[in-house]
Amino acid sequence: MLQRPTARWTILIFSAMAQPALADSIYPIISLPAEEVIVVRGDATWRSAAPISGSVLGPDTIDRLGISGLDGVALAVPGLSMIRDQDPGTNIVTMRGVSTDRLQQAAIAFVIDGVPLADTELFTGPLFDLERIDVLRGPQGGLFGKSAAGGAVEVSTLAPIRSDNASFVAAAVGDGGLREASGAATADLGAQWRMRAAWRWSAADGWIKNRTLHRIVDAEESRSLRLRAIGPALGGEIDATLFAMEEDGGAAWASSNNVIGRFSGKLSGAALSDPIGDYEGRSYRKWGQAAVRYVVEPVSDLRITALAARDVYRKRWDEELDYRAGPLTFFGAPLFADGLQPIRQPTDIDATTIEARVNWIFARAENGGYSSVKAGVFAQDIDRDRIDDFGPLLFGANPAAYEGDALQKAAYVHMVHDQSDWRVEGSMRVDSDERRQIIRDALTGQKRDARRARFTQWQPRLAGSVRVADDGWLFGAYGEGFRSGGFNPAPGATSVWRAKFEPETTRSLEIGWRTRGELQIEAVAFAAAIENYQNYTFLDGNSVTLNVARVDVRGGELSIARNDMETIGGFLDVGFVLAIADSKIASYIAPDPLIAGAVRDYSGKRVPNAPLWSAAAQADWSSAISADATWGFGATLNAAGETFFEIDNWLRSPTRAWLDLRASLSLGEIKAALIARNVSDERWAISAFGQNMLPLLAGLGPDGPFDTFTLNRGRQVRLELTRSF
Repeated sequence: MLQRPTARWTILIFSAMAQPALADSIYPIISLPAEEVIVVRGDATWRSAAPISGSVLGPDTIDRLGISGLDGVALAVPGLSMIRDQDPGTNIVTMRGVSTDRLQQAAIAFVIDGVPLADTELFTGPLFDLERIDVLRGPQGGLFGKSAAGGAVEVSTLAPIRSDNASFVAAAVGDGGLREASGAATADLGAQWRMRAAWRWSAADGWIKNRTLHRIVDAEESRSLRLRAIGPALGGEIDATLFAMEEDGGAAWASSNNVIGRFSGKLSGAALSDPIGDYEGRSYRKWGQAAVRYVVEPVSDLRITALAARDVYRKRWDEELDYRAGPLTFFGAPLFADGLQPIRQPTDIDATTIEARVNWIFARAENGGYSSVKAGVFAQDIDRDRIDDFGPLLFGANPAAYEGDALQKAAYVHMVHDQSDWRVEGSMRVDSDERRQIIRDALTGQKRDARRARFTQWQPRLAGSVRVADDGWLFGAYGEGFRSGGFNPAPGATSVWRAKFEPETTRSLEIGWRTRGELQIEAVAFAAAIENYQNYTFLDGNSVTLNVARVDVRGGELSIARNDMETIGGFLDVGFVLAIADSKIASYIAPDPLIAGAVRDYSGKRVPNAPLWSAAAQADWSSAISADATWGFGATLNAAGETFFEIDNWLRSPTRAWLDLRASLSLGEIKAALIARNVSDERWAISAFGQNMLPLLAGLGPDGPFDTFTLNRGRQVRLELTRSF
């Protein structure tokens, strides 16, 4: 009988809180492979019994896939997709048909060490020195509040409380001039305090070449540091974190082509051309966060947690808006001798987050079951300022400065009754989001407009699970979520948008089946209704959001895994995941963006940026060479279905597939890994704007009109060495 060459990672989880570990927890300690439990807002539940659709990425998976950001998480999780677009801070995130697009509020909750990130600009920060990642699909508003309509992603970094959190240094090189270095160390500070320092540096020359400038235009460099200390104080335990990030590189690397006219909107093959813009653009940003969490257990079975965090974020970037070389005409008039460049959109974000909650187990059963209640209050104050300096497109006018303030206040309660073979949960949360916006002249400071509104929403969630076989569980859930309303730029007399857009609400029902035996299966079917769907578009030189009355989503998810299969000379792990989310507009008739007074019927169209389906098949083989040496190989075949980029469904990326390969060798404390992503160098569009929706592109010449799109980065290969201590 062969021995498994590497020991499974295990994790110590305290159900009331994922990181700080008091000596006598009120919740049982679960010590088993990380993937066997799921953590929701710090509460750990056996994954097999959890009445929720979710994916768990433990340290083995994070290491094997080389996950270093939310976009890497999306590649590993069915139904979650992410695009890093335009500049390093701008992104598009979609889960179960609910999409965040550029300047919009988030459609998922993204939480790092208990702190919900206040803005999507923070979603593209680096992830490193990680313990686990829990991804919850479907509306989670009952626990996470606004902006969790699509789901939630909870990231836990390694805490300095475990003896197996070894120090390490790592280095990597790859194509595109990639260079990376990272490391971490844990130290005793005395008086039962411990601290962990982790850092990461990454730089690359880039992978996208501009044909006009004759050089690579997507270079980037980032530097990150995290200090985390945990120890006893004030009769409880304090967990304090300081994080800093600095990043700079190339801004946009979009391309132009008459895709609708020449290729009927299909972005593939000859339609995909390299960037030809004559202005490279640059970006710079920095982000700092300070967070402290205090936990105390005044009596048995009662835990009180308090959290406070402060985020400061600054981004500066400039680029061109036409993505074409040379002088431009607009409806035949030679208006832009130097093109539409440079444009700038500096953004400043300051956020303060506070939360207090109580966890109380008020009954325990002899069979291991229990009844508990968690209640809390939450507040997050966000100050978001930006300037829309669109250069020549302003036709001599001064740019507009947007001063946006949002104060979110919430209260919630979550109750659980667990009887070992069955479990029921109920959550209710109310969020009040008070928003204010002042529009000023960016140069003179003169006020142009001011708005104020309050958006309030109750968000329930009911869920249950029951064991129907030795290793089989049936579960179901009903949940609601919402994204707050907000403000558009000031509309003109002929504008098709309103000054204020309404909140978006999602109501979802799901039912699923899960087995946790040798063959692990999870199958889920769901249906959701999205009301006042927030559709982003760019009109008349303005980023605006329009409300679509209703979007219906139907879909399902399937995952199958079989691990530790003994084969000739080693062990084999295999898995398959499939996620389908068919998001269609029920009924929507809106003003034509190109023809004044005309309307368009978008009923039956698919929502933008939401792939119809995604799938992956994975196999990993490993074998022991000696007592302290192992080697392994792995492959993942990924695929994604057709994706539309605008609400008119003209520009679209067809079905695509790509292959990732990896090989590893471990010799005691030294590990080498070779990772090749998209080995056949497949190319596809990741975002696009079209001439049928954007008056600017419809009138550009000469030889117009044009569509713009952004390409993926193609093949990427890296070799990584890690030394543990």
